[in-house]
Amino acid sequence: MNTVKQQSSQVSAAPLRILFFAPKECWPPDTGAKLRNYYLARELSERARVTYLGFADTQTAAGNSSAKMSHPTAQDADLPSNIVTLCERVITVPREQSYSVTKIVQGAFGSTPLPVLNYTTRTMAETLTRLLAEQDFDLVQVESIHLAKYLPILRAAKSRPRIICDWHNVESELMWRYSERAPNLARRLYAQLTARRMAALEQQLLTEFDAHITVSERDREQLLKIAPQAHITAIENGVDSSYFAAAEIARAHAHWHSTLASQQANTADTLPPRRRIIFVGSMDYHPNIEAVLDFAQTVWPQVQRQHPEFVFTIVGRNPAQSVLQLASQPGIEVTGTVADVRPYYHEAIASVVPLKMGAGSRLKILEAMAAGVPIISTTLGAEGLAVRHGEHIAITDSHQAMIQELLDLPHQTEQWQRRTKAARAQTLARYDWTSLGAALFDVHSTLAGRQLARHSAAAR
Repeated sequence: MNTVKQQSSQVSAAPLRILFFAPKECWPPDTGAKLRNYYLARELSERARVTYLGFADTQTAAGNSSAKMSHPTAQDADLPSNIVTLCERVITVPREQSYSVTKIVQGAFGSTPLPVLNYTTRTMAETLTRLLAEQDFDLVQVESIHLAKYLPILRAAKSRPRIICDWHNVESELMWRYSERAPNLARRLYAQLTARRMAALEQQLLTEFDAHITVSERDREQLLKIAPQAHITAIENGVDSSYFAAAEIARAHAHWHSTLASQQANTADTLPPRRRIIFVGSMDYHPNIEAVLDFAQTVWPQVQRQHPEFVFTIVGRNPAQSVLQLASQPGIEVTGTVADVRPYYHEAIASVVPLKMGAGSRLKILEAMAAGVPIISTTLGAEGLAVRHGEHIAITDSHQAMIQELLDLPHQTEQWQRRTKAARAQTLARYDWTSLGAALFDVHSTLAGRQLARHSAAAR
């Protein structure tokens, strides 16, 4: 901590100027990518002058169309500060329609893969060009290779900034995994084609960016196999440990409960016991959709038969129609968008992460670890995280083993208390955003130092 303060004071005389360039605005931080972007931008803003540039998130929140219970509203939430109040400047650009017929055809027959085409627009190119002409930056942090087509514009900037790519996933791996489980042959073939093109682009970009950061050591090692000479640092996904501290969770839940009590005359005076089994994640994301559908079909019926008091609560924005339909099954609740997830953690007896596809590392697990909630995950769900089965969480790829873990929960209180205590300690030691932000700023400072040294040598 003393080191971070010393660095910050040194930079305060001439703070670094950083452009944080993202595929989307990061407020509200209601998806994994937006959470990472928000907290990294926030931490950099405490140490440097940061301009945030991204596409406007035009998706409308899916309310609570099939919810069986009331949920926290926006005014109940105690969210972190809006990024607008933290950054020196925030610029958003309207986003064009993704996955249009034209883009799908271009992705199939052109050289640029569809995930990159979805974020490549003339409006953004013009905005970025104007911004770089008006304002000098020492560094640019590009959030994911989806913005790869803007690299020539960044390289043409008069201030010649160093450019860092933040790999939220190894995208080709994510696409290969999707191709194995896509719902029909046409999508599988298109996904395979896209995966090959993403892999070729990744190999190219590993040599074109000045430095790279990944969300896990595993992803770093994957990229180093492709480009051993690349400058790659793992800045893992994190969690706001103070926001998910026990006292804050209890306070958020008590406020929510008192709000419900004032709205519903028949609400009990006592706080409800832990009875939820929760899944938290964006419910318009295919790996999450598949995970909850499979869990609801193969695991939940047996758990619900033996514990009818349990409720499987699916918490996340924009639930797909197939997810909304799950609310018609006994004991399943679909919340839609919620402003504050902490009341659900307060009532949770477990958090399940039954993912069978996807990549990166899971903020949903880190949140539950910080919140002191028992976690049962597949191997893939916990991929990239420094957690061990039996010590921090339970990891199993067997439906029957997952069922048994859930059935045993009420009878293994001491065991799970040990695990949740160890998991919370692990988040504080390794995954708190404050320490991760300090490590990221070290990467920026090192790159900026190299840039200044090169300019100095050129001047001589």
